[in-house]
Amino acid sequence: MLPLAHTYISTQATGRQSPLLIFGSILPDITTSSLGRINIHNTPKEFTNFISANYPQLTDLGLGVCLHSAVGGGADYYSDDPEMGYARTEGKALSTEVADLLEISKGEISDVLAHNFIETAIDLHLYHDQKAIWDLYNDSLEKVKVDFPKIAACLKAYTGLEEPLIVKELEHLARVLDSYNYISVEAAMSKGALPLIKKRYQKEVLLDQAIKITEQALVITKSSYKEFLDNTVKEVRKNILGS
Repeated sequence: MLPLAHTYISTQATGRQSPLLIFGSILPDITTSSLGRINIHNTPKEFTNFISANYPQLTDLGLGVCLHSAVGGGADYYSDDPEMGYARTEGKALSTEVADLLEISKGEISDVLAHNFIETAIDLHLYHDQKAIWDLYNDSLEKVKVDFPKIAACLKAYTGLEEPLIVKELEHLARVLDSYNYISVEAAMSKGALPLIKKRYQKEVLLDQAIKITEQALVITKSSYKEFLDNTVKEVRKNILGS
């Protein structure tokens, strides 16, 4: 799931809009977007407990991580689960086209990347239909950057990595998930998907072909993405907040 969807879910589930909460809701993706040395994606409870004991001023950051992670029933579970995740199940309709894009046989690899196109479509819908979510994410990302030294100090204590490296990774995450990557299909592909494909699969793919798949994903998700997000809010609120 991408940043606008995580912003929607984390703020709707909690009724709060703090920059730390919103940044926490994208922080686990530092695993895939950066050097991959800060792995909190699958240990949200441990990370949150560490914050509570040692950095209580960053409580909202830990809550955002929990709201993101599939572990414990956060937002990613409802998008990524192979059997019932929205992006995984809806993405199956794109798997053949994605396989052609990568010039591979249809299978698990094309299914996984197809789900990324569905997630991109959700964020593009949110920008178009609920720009206030984009505004909130954009503003929060700018405001939280002044807290990067505090976040880096916490992550240093948690991971043992050096602060300069951590700050570099935080800055890279903010660039990879920049709000302006989700204002158009062209931006989402050229600034988001194609660099990801090159990094993950060591392949250069055609922009026009990727745009065409995204446009298909927009059609597939148009009538159902909002219901998916609102149902996910209800489930995440119950799983993480107990309410």
